[in-house]
Amino acid sequence: MKFEDAVEAADEATVRSMLAADPGLRDRHGDLVTRMAEARAWPAVRLLVELGFDVNGVTAAGATALHHAAAAGELAITRLLVEHGADHTATEPGFEARPAGWARYFKKPEVREYLESLS
Repeated sequence: MKFEDAVEAADEATVRSMLAADPGLRDRHGDLVTRMAEARAWPAVRLLVELGFDVNGVTAAGATALHHAAAAGELAITRLLVEHGADHTATEPGFEARPAGWARYFKKPEVREYLESLS
């Protein structure tokens, strides 16, 4: 099984085993939290965050996992990302918007209010 497949399946035992065998996987997959958030694979996002993966990676378009969680209205994931150091002030270049702006645009008021309360 490929590492990314195990992550996407949120197969914690396999992911932990693969990381133990090859700790460099974490460095080689620095944007994996963001890619899983972009795919709305929330159990995978939660697993990666809990395993200490970078929460501030960006997609090719410059969006973070927090942007994607905010757009989806995923308050629990949004909080998890922030609690693990996600930058709620990160601005993606396409729309020059922060995660709260994405929540506003996608009409996710609960997430928008939470993110705006952090400023």
